[in-house]
Amino acid sequence: MDALKARRAALGMTQMDVDARAGLQDGYTGKLEAWDRDSGRRLGPVSMELLLGALGLEIALVEIHRPPPRTEPDPAQLCLPLFGGDMRRRTDQDFVRLPGRNRRREAKARAEQQNTPVIAEAAE
Repeated sequence: MDALKARRAALGMTQMDVDARAGLQDGYTGKLEAWDRDSGRRLGPVSMELLLGALGLEIALVEIHRPPPRTEPDPAQLCLPLFGGDMRRRTDQDFVRLPGRNRRREAKARAEQQNTPVIAEAAE
């Protein structure tokens, strides 16, 4: 409807002019242009033909040729960057431990390293 409204405005016609030229009842073009409101009307096959004729328009069907979807992956996406020679296996020493994680285990490991007894935590 927005395209029909733009065409009507480009021709300098009012809604009443379109109604008179199409043979529609007075105010019907306004209801068609306000199709999204409660008082609006939807464009049916009969009123569409009359409205298009009044605006000097026709509907044409045009087939759109779209390329078929690719089944083969793009070779550029399959390549892994191998520069830098950083393709070795990671070990635990490569990662930084964040403080506060697994505190009991860390306290036990520190105590074993220092050969000091671990004070048992009170049962909850």
